[in-house]
Amino acid sequence: MFSQSRNSKGSLGLNVAAAAVLLVGSAAHAADHFTLTAYTNSLAGNSLVHGKYELAIDQLSLDAHSLASESVSTNRCVALIVTRKFDEAKSACNDAVSAAQQELAGLPISQSYARQDYRQYLASAYSNRAVLSYLLNDKTGAQVDLQKAEAVAPKDNTVASNVTALQSHDAVAQVSIAQTKQR
Repeated sequence: MFSQSRNSKGSLGLNVAAAAVLLVGSAAHAADHFTLTAYTNSLAGNSLVHGKYELAIDQLSLDAHSLASESVSTNRCVALIVTRKFDEAKSACNDAVSAAQQELAGLPISQSYARQDYRQYLASAYSNRAVLSYLLNDKTGAQVDLQKAEAVAPKDNTVASNVTALQSHDAVAQVSIAQTKQR
């Protein structure tokens, strides 16, 4: 899967970068487990995709000063999910969705060419929150968020994989992290 790269806060340039590497299990088993999406545009993001979750949580306070809010919120959501800090993850995942919605809604007309990229970021936030809902035994909440993610980015492979995982009887809370770069 290819994803868009978003550099530091305030940058308007978007660059294509290879992403969505499954870190747990192989691509052949992607339908059997959920995938979380994290942004690797920071120390915390790199720590996340290398399995250093507690370190990533510590580094997120540094990222808050240099990155777009949806990057920080999304990475915080992922870090808290994988460390099973579900109460804190709820808030972080809700913040990630809100930040991505605001970013998309506030996109100037002059940047309408980037609208699909911003929809992708929103879809990732919904998809991550859906995984959290599933882990909290809220299958309905997971379905609702995945439907929203599909509506926003119908061709997103991670969203499609998570929809399949939700429908699968084998999706017994195996979770991996996909990496992507964001501004």
